[in-house]
Amino acid sequence: MKPAPGNQKLGPMNVFVDADACPAKDDIVVVCKRHGVVPVFVANAPIPALAATADARMEVVPGAFDAADDWILAHAHADDLVLTADLLLAQRAVRQSADAMNFSGRALTDNVIHDLVARREIEQQRREMNLPTHQPVPYDKRNRSHLKAALHQWLETRKRRRGTGKA
Repeated sequence: MKPAPGNQKLGPMNVFVDADACPAKDDIVVVCKRHGVVPVFVANAPIPALAATADARMEVVPGAFDAADDWILAHAHADDLVLTADLLLAQRAVRQSADAMNFSGRALTDNVIHDLVARREIEQQRREMNLPTHQPVPYDKRNRSHLKAALHQWLETRKRRRGTGKA
């Protein structure tokens, strides 16, 4: 898919982060820095810790509820990664040939997203019927470890595909 008019690709490979609900901002910055990639954190409001570092780029996108998602999608292309917990954003990114991953390091492909949306709908129906439902697991060290390993692997794979040692 071609970039929207006026939207230039930022680099040969980019990591875009849906930053509003990201529990692992520091981990993402550390892994990306090791690979020479500056992650782009996108949110509706500034995140001071990210704005103060040269190791990350902070994009503040004021406006509608999905403005940050729309900004990410306008800039993400093939060979880019979108890190998000938002299944609809992940689905839109995958459909325009970007890769998507959740904050636990799980690759979000069309099939995975389809399954997760179906599970979410089943859980909603169970709640409406006052039946027991699955409770979300808290984000912990294991999730962080999985994310760091998966992000490292994704970056290494992209470098090998490009035939360079640098991202």
